[in-house]
This record gives sequence, structure tokens and C-alpha cells, in this order.
Amino acid sequence: MILVIGSYNVDYFVVVEDLPKPGETVRALRTFSAHGGKGSNQAVSARRLRGDVALVSAVGDDSSGKTALEFWRNEGLEVKWVKVKTGIPTGKAIIFVDVRGRNMIVVEPGANYALKPEDVGDSLEWGNVLLTQLEIPEETVKYALNEFDGLKILNPAPARLKDYSVLELADILTPNEVEATELAGTNEVSLAAERLAKKSRLATVVTLGDRGVLVVTREGKRFRFDALKVEPVDETGAGDVFNAALAVFLDKGLELEEAVRRANAIAGISVTSYGALGPTWEEVERFMHTTGSRLFEP
Repeated sequence: MILVIGSYNVDYFVVVEDLPKPGETVRALRTFSAHGGKGSNQAVSARRLRGDVALVSAVGDDSSGKTALEFWRNEGLEVKWVKVKTGIPTGKAIIFVDVRGRNMIVVEPGANYALKPEDVGDSLEWGNVLLTQLEIPEETVKYALNEFDGLKILNPAPARLKDYSVLELADILTPNEVEATELAGTNEVSLAAERLAKKSRLATVVTLGDRGVLVVTREGKRFRFDALKVEPVDETGAGDVFNAALAVFLDKGLELEEAVRRANAIAGISVTSYGALGPTWEEVERFMHTTGSRLFEP
């Protein structure tokens, strides 16, 4: 069972030919809205891979919050620990995506920053794996990591920390390469992974976009997987899908190396369609059948 503690946003997508430069006006090819926020993305994506998932999050007492709760229930999440914050709007994000899949994101946190340690309640007694991020207050993340007894995964995104000791509370850290170098104080990704691995209890897993993923354990073991070869449509949420899949496979009892390999493949599948949510297990199987891929064989 997987407990996800994190954010929810309504994502407003603007698809453009090229991302705008400062002061430049560009024409939108299409616009649409979708469910987002790292906590929600990871929880829903894990559920779509047949994980047993509960979500702790906060939404406003507005139509967006009501829609989010209905969406989560329809996806099969346990939502009894989701908090509705009176007088605070539900979080939102504006996402520009170009035709090559690159993106720019601006977030208004809204109710996400009102999720306090006391809101976590007895949820920490539920589940074997905790997955959390930094789009909610740092004090809430630190409390959850301190109190949870199972395997703890921290996706340190965005990489803005006041108290760096929070990194030492996680068994596995999962930054992308930008976050890793920021947190480790170096421009060299491999060195950043090594430094962060020494802070984590088990390992640091650095996602590298179209270059795959790098893993360094606390004991110094290293392994790397190349990205799945696909034509990307939208890279938004690929990191969230990776984290979700990693949590699912670790919850199923797989060793870290195999769990990372599978999660890396599923993240690759996710960039072949628009939106920040991952594929269902049925869609993964369909992809493998259609492409002849053997993603999950040793």
C-alpha cells in the first residue's frame, strides 16, 4: 500500500510551436485543462498501475476542489485524509508546452501551502511506502518523513529547502538533474548524485529526461538505464510518473535496480501523450504489444 502526501493543482495547458521568449507573443495551437500537482499526479499514476493508494492533500472549498475529490474517487484513491480549506482557492498551474515536448510551468499553490502537519493525522499508520514532494509546506514533509515507519521516498521538487536535514530522513531521494545539482551544490550530475546518496538512507535516483536515469546507493553502487526510445509529445509529469511507478514496484517487493528499470520505461511511455498523468497498466501492456517491447523481462 502506498501513501502519497502532496499537492493538487488544476493544470491549464497552452500548446505552442515554440516556447515564448521574454517579451514575445506567440499563438496558441490549442489550450486545455487537466488535473495536476505532484501529489495528485503521483497518486493517480500509481493507482493506474494497480497500486493500492491513499492521498493526503488539500483543496479549496471551490468548484475545482469538488471536482478534484470526484476525480480521485473515480480513479479509486482513498481520499478520507484530503482536507478542504475554507476561504483558500485550489492550487493551479499554467503550463506552456511546445511541439517538441518541452515545457515552462508557473504555479499558484493556493490550498497546497495550507496543508499542515496536523492535517496528516493517522494517515501515517496506513501503507508500506510513503511518497512525498516539496509542493507543500516543508514542515509537513519533515513531519511525515519523521513519523512514517515504512519505506520513504522523497521527490525533492521544487528544490527549495530551508532545512536540508529533511533529505536525511528519506530512504530514497528522487530529484531530476537540475534539482540534484542545486541541492548538492555542484554542476556535475554524477557528483551531485554521490553527495545526495550519502545523505539518503538507501539511495539517490536522478532522473535525466531523455538520457534516462542514474542511481547511486549510499554504499556507492551505481547503475544507469537509458531512456525508452519514443517520439515525445509532452514531457510534463514524466518525473511524477517515474516516482509513482517506482513506489508501485517497490511496494510489490522488487529490488531497487529492477524497480528503477521498470519505472524508467513507464515514464518513457508517459511522454507519448499529453498531460501529467501516467498510463494505465492496460495501456502499458498495449504499448508493449504494439511495439514489440519487452520492458519487464530481465
